[in-house]
Amino acid sequence: MTPDKRPVRIVALDLDGTLLNSAGGISPHDIAALQALHQRGVHVCLASGRMTAAIRPTFDVLGLDGPVIAYNGAMVRDSVANAEALVLEVPLPARYGDYLIDYAEREHHHLNYYHEDLLYARDDPALRRFADIYANQTGSVFHFVPSLRQFEGREPTKIILITDPSTPGSPDPRRRDELYDVFQARWGGEVSLFKTNPEYLEFLNRDVDKGVGIEALARYCNVPRGQVMAFGDGENDAPMLAWAGVGVAVANAKPSVKSVADVVLPYSNDESPIARAVEELVAL
Repeated sequence: MTPDKRPVRIVALDLDGTLLNSAGGISPHDIAALQALHQRGVHVCLASGRMTAAIRPTFDVLGLDGPVIAYNGAMVRDSVANAEALVLEVPLPARYGDYLIDYAEREHHHLNYYHEDLLYARDDPALRRFADIYANQTGSVFHFVPSLRQFEGREPTKIILITDPSTPGSPDPRRRDELYDVFQARWGGEVSLFKTNPEYLEFLNRDVDKGVGIEALARYCNVPRGQVMAFGDGENDAPMLAWAGVGVAVANAKPSVKSVADVVLPYSNDESPIARAVEELVAL
């Protein structure tokens, strides 16, 4: 059932598969709708697994400024106009980061290691294709180092293990879904473990997700939960949609995301879903 139109003061948007269409662009209708909200004083927030610097260019496309929920909720920053004030940061404890560094060195896997809002990876030509996949997808800038062991003892904001996608019916212990099962068995309940893009296995502090991020932002902006609207499609968006006063799943969302949403749109990320939802759900 579609809820009645209501005023909103925060609109939080996932990027890939939600705001961004299949070509990686943004519908002009969605841009216009978000600009109209921004002009009315609504905080337009971009929420992504990406690092801060890889999210900010999307605001340039939108022609506006706003807060960021980065690293799947492990970091929240205010707008550029407000000096990107740090609202929240909850890093992964060092013991998990150290284990993953050792594991990746031993098993020859690529890791994205995020520390102090910079992205590091081991400079290994044999693994560079995985860095290229991520850079092409997100526009993130890598800082390549001889070894990630220099970060042992530190607390990363997030770590991503990037490997080949799994193939149904052809199990391979080095592929993403099989590695998810390995680490879920090892650390289930101790860390937040997400499968995002087909190649990505993301590790975060167990106490963070996009729901934690949007709650922290709403508290910081003094906005009640009922005036928060969130859009998403992926499993990592589900906590954000569940917490928001109005959680909106696009038509191409995962079933688990649709199950927690207040509204499931009949429009995919290729059909200007944000503009249509604003028109149907938001009291302007």
